[in-house]
Amino acid sequence: MQAREITEQLRELIQLDVDAVHAYDQALRALEPTPAVQGTLAEFRLDHQRHVLELSQALLRMGENPPAFSSDMKGFVLEGVTALRGLTGPEGALKAMRGNEQLTNAVYATVLAKPLPAEILAIVRRAYADEQRHLAYIESALDGRVWEGGEART
Repeated sequence: MQAREITEQLRELIQLDVDAVHAYDQALRALEPTPAVQGTLAEFRLDHQRHVLELSQALLRMGENPPAFSSDMKGFVLEGVTALRGLTGPEGALKAMRGNEQLTNAVYATVLAKPLPAEILAIVRRAYADEQRHLAYIESALDGRVWEGGEART
């Protein structure tokens, strides 16, 4: 894989994680009545910020500038959908975040299938493991639970 292709992949992942941070901001607002879930999702937001930092550092080592920490058009759509779904309460916010994490997992899996240098591959693998953990948690929070009065019940 040529350096240009690698930088394009890194930029795509950075933008994806930036968009995820903004979507988590929306979801966290909707999850205020559910502190346990809100705390876990706040940790996931920090994971996405770390991904942005680590991927940006990799780009800088390649002599490239990372993209700005702002949402692109896809990010505005994800953030908007999350905000709208969040209006229906914690379950809606979690369903929106499940969709966001499914997208993030798919993009990371696609990038991992490409021939990346070892250093970048290690960063992407760690981030993908986080993404898989995020999705698994959100799915488990939604499966078999009824949301009433802002609290999850089994």
